[in-house]
Amino acid sequence: MLLALALAGGVAQALASEALPDPTRPPVEAGVETAGAAAVASGPVLQSVMIRPGRRTAVISGQLLAEGERFGGARLVRISEGEVVLAGPEGRQTLKLFPGVEKHFARPPLQETLQRGKNKSKRNSEQKAP
Repeated sequence: MLLALALAGGVAQALASEALPDPTRPPVEAGVETAGAAAVASGPVLQSVMIRPGRRTAVISGQLLAEGERFGGARLVRISEGEVVLAGPEGRQTLKLFPGVEKHFARPPLQETLQRGKNKSKRNSEQKAP
């Protein structure tokens, strides 16, 4: 009887673990690709950029290149922190490290907001003084 309960409990636990989804996996609605469905690039892909004093390198489609070196029929003419520029027979091509991301700068605060902050800190320091 005890053996039958232990076996039944083990089977129930195995079935329950198979039914539970991975809590770290993004929801299907998020549109995130799974590991088995890798995106196929139509051309060269910028994978990494390394900027050191006196030397800039980039990894393009698995190949480590410095500025001035060739990738296929194009020459790597510029490396910056978020992109590289290749120049070839068809013209210039810019490869971005994060192609779907646009960088937007924050607007500076309004002058009156800055003044209010200065007045507030001045009042706080006056209140703290004995």
